[in-house]
Amino acid sequence: MNPWAIKNQKRSVTSLQSLSVLAFVRNWDTLHSTPMPPIYHHDLVERCLVRGRVERLRSMILRREILISLLGGSDCLVLFHRCIQHLMDAGIPICSDIATLIRTGVSIEDRLRIGMFLGQCGWYDPAQTVLSDLASDPATTPTQLHHTLTHSAYLAALDYNFSKAQLSLEKAGDIVDGVGSRALSWGITAYRFYCVSQYDEASVWAEKALVAIDDQIDTKSCILLLRLLSKVYINTRKFCRAECLVSHAVNLSLVTYSPSHPEYAAALQDYGFCLLHLDRVEESVTVYHRALKIMCDVFGELNVRSAVAHEDLAYATYVYQYNHGNYTRCLELSDASIRIVNKLLPEEHLLRASTSRLRALILEELAYNKIESREGRQLLKEAQSLHRDSLKLCKRVLGESNIQTAKHYGNLGRLYQSMGLFKSAEKMHKRAIKIKESLLGPDNYEVALSLGHLASLYNYDMKRYKAALPLYLRSISISIAIFGPAFSGLEYDYRGLMHLYSNTDKMEGYHDNLVKLQDWIELRKRCESKGEADLVNPSGGKLLPTATVIQRILGQCDCA
Repeated sequence: MNPWAIKNQKRSVTSLQSLSVLAFVRNWDTLHSTPMPPIYHHDLVERCLVRGRVERLRSMILRREILISLLGGSDCLVLFHRCIQHLMDAGIPICSDIATLIRTGVSIEDRLRIGMFLGQCGWYDPAQTVLSDLASDPATTPTQLHHTLTHSAYLAALDYNFSKAQLSLEKAGDIVDGVGSRALSWGITAYRFYCVSQYDEASVWAEKALVAIDDQIDTKSCILLLRLLSKVYINTRKFCRAECLVSHAVNLSLVTYSPSHPEYAAALQDYGFCLLHLDRVEESVTVYHRALKIMCDVFGELNVRSAVAHEDLAYATYVYQYNHGNYTRCLELSDASIRIVNKLLPEEHLLRASTSRLRALILEELAYNKIESREGRQLLKEAQSLHRDSLKLCKRVLGESNIQTAKHYGNLGRLYQSMGLFKSAEKMHKRAIKIKESLLGPDNYEVALSLGHLASLYNYDMKRYKAALPLYLRSISISIAIFGPAFSGLEYDYRGLMHLYSNTDKMEGYHDNLVKLQDWIELRKRCESKGEADLVNPSGGKLLPTATVIQRILGQCDCA
């Protein structure tokens, strides 16, 4: 056949389908019960979304056969995410409507997929309603029940409801027969222990989960598991293992979903978290920026997942600006996160503490060169209020003995130092150190950070040089042991020691640390001159089998 004829034939088919879809959209009120081929479902919903017909869009999605077909390939899922968000933005409770609709006429497997999908959308309450209905349905098999409880636990942990997560995991653990791989439930158990600062238990469960990864676990569950384990291993200083796992999760996500899918963005967020803790701050900012763009493209500006993505990028940018001093963009991102959280979440939600804490940190930096002015004092006063409220909420939800609580104490200590309240600052820093040492041991980076802050207070403000010296030396020792001699935070300790020795007329110590600072500057230049990897596809296009990745991890000692 003539190639032009083939081309025109394809165009005619496409045009016929487009005309049919357009006719359905325009006449939905009379045609809504008319059967249609599944091939039309995606185009039909997309056309309705583009035309802004919210009531018709809701009616389409609440047809069970359309609802199920939208759970198909990656393109369908991204469209489905956008539709759900569009309807929620319009004030239509589509997630609750779906949860009610699928109680009948939908298979157990499809109900489970829908519950997990709603969780991916960031609408945790309707997702939990679906999963709770499934868990109590007598038709649910042991395998399905185990999957249901496992994902319910994960969503509860994401929503900072750690008691519900624990209860779901305990119920999942009580299912003895017919559940297949338990690797994911063990990984979520590790993640829950990590969230509540029970790190020894987190490490034990992480090892169990890692060893248990096999062919029985599906790819999407494997991606989630790798991401969760990476976070646990970062905290236990197994950095090579953490980076290997999360890099593989990013690669798998790119293949399994698509570059525009929110689950790929979620993997990027965890990769950014890993890079930040590896002191690769600029790379972390790049990755977080990509993740935020995807989340906003899918969910817009009024979704909890967008709020978290804004906060992630804001914090990484805040850390990066330590050496640059331009906090305008950080504040914009932080305020966007706060607006979303305040609109969507209750006052007692822990994410409010996190977003308020970040804004307070940024305000303190903005006030640094204006402390004597009225504007500077107002910024510090607002920061103090935000820090106190965040600490109060964190203690109420997580208790005193938690790393997040310790961080809030340390933040207040730095703020009080800026405000000239040195005794109060000392008290806060000491409390932070005590909690961190009890939970993490004496040689953890978080401990080193707080030691450096207390040393700075003694050195610059209280003139207690004798007390500051061992704190600086211990902070430097821990940082080099963990990150090496090019670690970015060493600059502040070296400069602090130079100030200390200068003010105690010990010029030999001053010159020793000046040399160390100069060596450090050269090391940083060399590190920064290295070419960047492909940060949105760490494998560079080469995807190893998961079994090979796990075998390599288990067969080598981790580098700390």
